[in-house]
Amino acid sequence: MKNLFILIIGVIILSACNTSEDKGNESVDYAEYFYPTDSIIPFIYLFQEENNPLNEKMHRIYRLESAADTTLAVEIFNSEFRITEGFTYDVNDFSVEDHMVVDAEGLKRKAKLTSNTIFPLRNGEQSLFVSDFPSHLDSISMVYASKKSVIDDATEINVLGKNAPAIVVRDSVTVTMVNVYTKQGSSQQFAMDRVYAKGFGLVKWSLTDDSVVYELKNILSNKWWEEVAQAPSVRL
Repeated sequence: MKNLFILIIGVIILSACNTSEDKGNESVDYAEYFYPTDSIIPFIYLFQEENNPLNEKMHRIYRLESAADTTLAVEIFNSEFRITEGFTYDVNDFSVEDHMVVDAEGLKRKAKLTSNTIFPLRNGEQSLFVSDFPSHLDSISMVYASKKSVIDDATEINVLGKNAPAIVVRDSVTVTMVNVYTKQGSSQQFAMDRVYAKGFGLVKWSLTDDSVVYELKNILSNKWWEEVAQAPSVRL
């Protein structure tokens, strides 16, 4: 009986240790820090550059309904309401299904994706996004490579007057310009910190030296977009 009691105690202790170890190995899911994915009606994030408030970026965000699946679209516009880039994401893992860029002639071009993970979903995970598309220069192709990893998942940020839990994602970027005829090219590297707030998604991004800082200043309705985007002389 004594030996049986010792055996039972041993099993309980071992089970407790395994449970504790399992909890320590659980991965953190950052899905709630990506853009909201439940609105078919578009909404618009207005970003301003801290050092130049007239330099604005707008992200128009909405769900796409298709017969096959439901995906999330994010369209990026400049301060003149001209689209510069667009992404279509799989809402299950936020991988990029389609990347569109606007070339020097104002034409929308579908980029070629070599790697399509753009957002780290778990602690210790690194995403890799590689996209190849025509640049603003004739005969020059641009290869954009982005590696992201979470460097802080226990912070807060003030979003439009309210504090929200946030994660800070370090984005290491390499941009390579390649001549499509000679195949010669050159590369430039830089790093950005992107802040994603829970329930909001991307709310701030900046170069690591803070020489460029964009921050969310307003969330606008699609009605505003339909009225104001058609009349750029009327601003908020």
